[in-house]
Amino acid sequence: MKTNTSFKIISIIKDNGQVRPHDLVKNLGISQVAVHKQLKKLVSQGKLVKQGKPPLVFYSLPGENVFQKAKLNLPDSALDLIKDNYLYVTATGQLKYGVDGFISWFNNTRQNQDIVSLAQEYIQLKNKFSLDGDLLKATNKFKNTFKDCFLKEVYYSDFYSLPKFGKTKLGTMVLHAKQSQYEPLIKEIVSRVKPDIEKIISEKKIQAVAFIPHSIPRKIPFLKIFKEQLNLGLPKIDLVKAYSGELPVAQKSLSKLDERIQNARETILVKNSKIDFKKVLLIDDAVGSGATLNESAQKIKNRGVEKVFGYAIVGSMKGFEVISEV
Repeated sequence: MKTNTSFKIISIIKDNGQVRPHDLVKNLGISQVAVHKQLKKLVSQGKLVKQGKPPLVFYSLPGENVFQKAKLNLPDSALDLIKDNYLYVTATGQLKYGVDGFISWFNNTRQNQDIVSLAQEYIQLKNKFSLDGDLLKATNKFKNTFKDCFLKEVYYSDFYSLPKFGKTKLGTMVLHAKQSQYEPLIKEIVSRVKPDIEKIISEKKIQAVAFIPHSIPRKIPFLKIFKEQLNLGLPKIDLVKAYSGELPVAQKSLSKLDERIQNARETILVKNSKIDFKKVLLIDDAVGSGATLNESAQKIKNRGVEKVFGYAIVGSMKGFEVISEV
């Protein structure tokens, strides 16, 4: 007698914790269409939980339903905020999105506060900061940090991390996309932030873009893939990283602001001898001190640009704390 396909799928997930559809195709020897049909049925029956978005979709068994109490005390809008904004990466590299991610973070970090009040605190923190059309405006932080600020305005799509709750969804994605050099994750980041970048370009009448170069060479450079996937259709100003010493020093490895300023000032170069644009958008992945963004803006302005606007996928929330991981 043939074993039921649904039973096989559940057995595989029990053994592996979670799986992606292509894993089941290989394991079961059936078509992708057949696998997706079975998965859809199992999710609708409540026997499986779907996590993530294409191309990173995982299926797992329903975990402990510790969030049911929270669901009774939180409106749907609050739960939707967690669903849209939370991502937790387990010690074994599993990406857990939304409510499931929040539960995993709660269980794995052994919080001494109940999950309902923590969820409410997280929601209040997310809602605390006034957003400029869904963009965080960091201009004042730059002006307060640097005696000479060469950026007209600076924007983030999100903070890198939040007190108590750790990295934001975008912060987590940037960190792991760079560390793992996993191209599908870079593409997912692009899909989330491209509307933000296009909004700045439209509203500020940007004529050209420039990308901060990586400090350390990587097999799959994050910003190279990011730039290609963005496909903004604007002229590009070429920034390069050139060291006078024998070893490349990662900007994020320097703990002092003065060292970061010196590193950026002495190693980042503009290849263009003259730039015939008045408004330029300077793009980075993660901003810690802001030194690289500010020094690069000065170098671009020295080539005749009137206004340089800054954008980072994520940036430090408090006092430009050092981002040392990405």
